[in-house]
Order: sequence, then C-alpha cells, then structure tokens
Amino acid sequence: MAKANMTQAKSKHRRAQATPTAVSPPERFFIKDLGDEAPSFQTMQSLFTRAAAVHAKRPWSEMEEDNLVAVEHPATREACFCSVMGSAGEARVIQVYIGEESYFWFHKVHAGGNVSLGDYLANQYSVFVHFVSPGELAPPDRELAKNMKHPLARGTEVPFFRTIRPGYHPWFVTENEARILAGGLEAILVASEALSKNPHADLWSEEDVYPLVQLYGEPGDHWEYNLKAVAAPIQTPRIPKLADLDQPRIQSILDRRFPSAGILEVDHFYDSASIGGKHERKACTRVAMAIDSKTGFAFPPQIGAPEESTGNMLQRVVLAAIEAKRALPVQIHVLDREFKILLDPLAELLGFSVKVRDALPALQFAREAIQGMLGGMGALP
Repeated sequence: MAKANMTQAKSKHRRAQATPTAVSPPERFFIKDLGDEAPSFQTMQSLFTRAAAVHAKRPWSEMEEDNLVAVEHPATREACFCSVMGSAGEARVIQVYIGEESYFWFHKVHAGGNVSLGDYLANQYSVFVHFVSPGELAPPDRELAKNMKHPLARGTEVPFFRTIRPGYHPWFVTENEARILAGGLEAILVASEALSKNPHADLWSEEDVYPLVQLYGEPGDHWEYNLKAVAAPIQTPRIPKLADLDQPRIQSILDRRFPSAGILEVDHFYDSASIGGKHERKACTRVAMAIDSKTGFAFPPQIGAPEESTGNMLQRVVLAAIEAKRALPVQIHVLDREFKILLDPLAELLGFSVKVRDALPALQFAREAIQGMLGGMGALP
C-alpha cells in the first residue's frame, strides 16, 4: 500500500529578522470567530501543507469541475465529494461537498438548474480552499499564512479556508471541518498522482461512478490510502419534517369562527442577504410570505433562522395572515409539492385545501420587491 508524502513548500521570500527573538505560534486560529471550535495549530499546519501541495500539483490543469473524487468522512465514514475548479481559468478552488444531500445540490447547480445563491447556500454543507492574491486575505487568514511561513509578496497565491453550513454564508473552518478538508485535499492529490502515472487513465469513464480514496491512519506527514471506484448515491424521495402544530393558536382561530374568503399564495425562500455580527457566522435571510391572490395585499412576512423547520415557518405565516385578515382562506396555492405536504395538516384542521400551481403571480411581484430591499443576489453565475 503506497504512502503519499507531503512536505510544506518553502518560501523564497523570507526575510531575516533584525532581532532573533523566537515567537511561539498560536495554539489555535480563528478563536474570536469560532470560540471553542477553533482549529489547532497542528491541524491547520497539516491542512496548509496539503493546500501547498495541491497548488504545486495544479490539478485544475487535468481535472474538470465535475470530475469528482470521493473520500470518506474521517468520523462518520460517509462519502464526501471533492470538486476541482479552475480548468477554465476561473477561481482556483477545491470544494468538498459533505454528505449525499450536498452532492445532489452540486449536480443540480452543475446541470444548470435555476438555483439562486440563497438556495445554494441554504441546501448544502461543504468546505473549501480558495487560492488568492495576498491582498484578498482577511486579517485572520493573513495571520495564518504568516504563522505558516507562507510568502505574501506580490505575485504569490495564498490559500484561505472556509466552510458553508446550510443557511449560512462561508465562514472559518472549525477543527473538525479542517480535518475533513485536509482529507479532501489528500484525495485530490492521490487522484492527481494516479493521472500523472498513467496519463491515459480515465477515472471517470463510467457515468455516475467516481474514484473513492480511502485514507488510513492519523493525519500527519503522510496517510496510507486505497483507491477504488464507487457508484454515486441515488436520490430517493425524502419525508419532509412536518410542522409542530400550534394547537392553542389554531384553537383560538377556530373559536372566533372566521368566515372563508379568497385565496392565499404562500411561499418560502432564502435570500443571500446576510445577518450577523462582526465575529459571528453570517446567516442567510430566510423569509416565508403570504399574499392575497386577488388584491395583492401582503400579510406580515415571517423571518426564520436556518435551523427552523420550513413547516414551522409556513405555519406561522399562514396563521399570521388569517389573524390579520380575520378570515380563513378558501384555498392556499404553493409552488412546491413539499410545501403542500407541510401545510396539509394545518389545512385539514382549519378547513381549507392546498393546491400546487405552476406560478404565483401576486407573490412573485412581492418577493422581487422584498429581495430588492434586502439587496440579495440572484441566480448563480
């Protein structure tokens, strides 16, 4: 079984210090931004070493973005899928999609689906390294590079590391996420080495079959590995998490014996506008909306945290609309069949129906107005 030996690239731009005073490296990085989850010096050194090796190997010269390399999660052993970007001269990024749901979202985006940046951030979990010029680094990334003795002169490229958690913008990697990313970079190095040894090899000759790198031992200067083929996961229908019905609020509405009138258009979406303080992980804005289909009147929208269930958000916006209008809808129209499933239990209790429609004209207008005010971004480039 072969061993992949990685050594840290040496800087050609180091300058002798006037005073030879030794400065101890920090025990952890990104403490202000991550607290107890901050990664250790040893973990970031291992990650930085592998990033330097990847940059030297330049896998984007021989791999396309959809030439995924699978690697096992170091703790759960679930499959993670590594994508190499940069073959077309765009940003050089190695992104590791964690778990099956993230893999499915990668394929949805890569297939050219109509996915907004907010939806992309909301529906996948990944870690990545991005190689940029020193001027593009945030202060914590610059501190990391200096501690790793990486040159910061003009014309050099420096790695920085981020994670995307569902519903959040990219943020600094934690200890565990750094280890996942290190494993992903090691897998890319293994696949790249296999291609170098056999330029005619095609690791992606079979549709929906990917090279899987299994790593063994503790991460350090080297890992032992095994390389084999693995079939892509198959997407199966998942059961959405139903809302926790707000029985007291529902009973209060029933007790008031509201009349039935009109149709509500209801939707839920993520916007890329960010929420959070200076040293906090920034959440995407998450909105549930209800609009009277005839008058276009917008009822109070509901803002939710990334961790809140979609079912609970849809329930809240519908109950708020009923209370504001002082009337039950005859029907609710939604775009997504999952939203119908989530609203059906509430509809049964209150005596209206939920229909799936191809378009929600009144709501679309209101949604565009809200997104304009939020300043969120549209579709992915």
